[in-house]
Amino acid sequence: MDFIRRACISIWAKKGKSFLMLILLFVLCSLVFAGFAIQSATRASEDIARKKLGGDVTLTLDMDKLMKKMEESNGNLGEVPPLTLKDIEKVKNLKAVADYQYIVDAFAAKVDKSPVKSDNQAGGMTVAGSSDGKAKMPDFAMMGTNKTNSLANFKNGKEKIISGKPITNKDKGNLALIEKRFANQNKLKVGDTFQLKDLETNKSQKFTVHGIYENKEVSGSQQFPVDFMEPANKIYTTVDGAMPFSHNGSLASAKYSMTDPKLIDSFKKAAADVSSVDKDFYKWDANDAAYKTMMQPIQNVASFANIIVIITALAGGLILALLVLLSIRERRFEMGVLLSLGENKAKLIGQFLVEVILIGMIAFSAACLTSEAIGQTVTDQMLNKEVQQAKDDEANTPSGGMQMATVIGDEQGEKPKGEVIDKVDVHISQQDMVEVGGIGLLVVIIATLLPCLFIIRLQPKMILSKND
Repeated sequence: MDFIRRACISIWAKKGKSFLMLILLFVLCSLVFAGFAIQSATRASEDIARKKLGGDVTLTLDMDKLMKKMEESNGNLGEVPPLTLKDIEKVKNLKAVADYQYIVDAFAAKVDKSPVKSDNQAGGMTVAGSSDGKAKMPDFAMMGTNKTNSLANFKNGKEKIISGKPITNKDKGNLALIEKRFANQNKLKVGDTFQLKDLETNKSQKFTVHGIYENKEVSGSQQFPVDFMEPANKIYTTVDGAMPFSHNGSLASAKYSMTDPKLIDSFKKAAADVSSVDKDFYKWDANDAAYKTMMQPIQNVASFANIIVIITALAGGLILALLVLLSIRERRFEMGVLLSLGENKAKLIGQFLVEVILIGMIAFSAACLTSEAIGQTVTDQMLNKEVQQAKDDEANTPSGGMQMATVIGDEQGEKPKGEVIDKVDVHISQQDMVEVGGIGLLVVIIATLLPCLFIIRLQPKMILSKND
């Protein structure tokens, strides 16, 4: 073990070069630490973002693709394929699904019960759709669902049931939840029946009042004062009850709640595999636009941090190898003497390796103490620039595009909005220390052994004769 003693003596004797190598390894460890810490902070931010946005995935029309198709076909989009329960029958049974909800948007005309009249209604309003081009406006807006208690309006207290029961997964057939004003006007109570007529087929169906709810909105749209936009004329029913009144018997959306928000990405892949949904028209959306808005700046910083780690490891290794090579050249005479005294070449290589590893251990220990503060400072500076760039891009982006909202509640509009993550806490974990230590040790070994190959071909007589 004499070569270890010589390594310690050499480090102390050549303080200048040892200090230079210490600084190099300290910078190397600090930058690699910063890169790994930023990666850890990014993963933590992803979890935070998903939790803020919720663990819901919604299958709905892909409006971006539809708009693009309309532009390419000069407005002649053609018929959109319907979204049926058969298409997504297996999705609800996936392990990641904690709950699910189907939504059907539909409209109906009156038969035996009159809608609550809208204030300031313009008479004679028509809508295209019949052979004479003068089909009457619908009287009622319908929403078919398998669970009314999960709807946003009922969850936030905007609507509440005052009589009867909510619609649940167990309910089938033509059951209806009607608004209190509509019930009072037509003297309906739970258990009574009334009829609705489909606008396309003119066929009537009988519905049973399953419950009565109260909506706190006094009136509907002032811009379009028509009966079916009055809150009092909104009727909730079962999925199969609303299907005959919907266009092409299609669902408007299907929302799935995850057991854990972390399972969203794997669920989307699994759902796409087990369903027969037309991907050209529909998409599995986990509020991806808001998630991208939140994560874009920190992901850009993380990508840059990856580049820093790679460049630092390569550049640091090359510089370290150069320093070791220069040190070997300067110590040719010392090696010649040791070899002439019978020292093993492997131990000479081991001496150089021990010198670099000992200095590296000191640099690594110092980096462990300072890298968290350095990483936080670097991250803050980079993230602030990315956040400002994201805000500038958003300000310069036109707010065009088609905004889709249903007149019967706009359930999609209740999604949480994503705010840019402009602050992350950088922490150095034990896992980071292990990984950085491993990378550092690998760089040190490679950068030391490659120049030391020069020692293998040395002969003591040749070294000493050249020195003379």
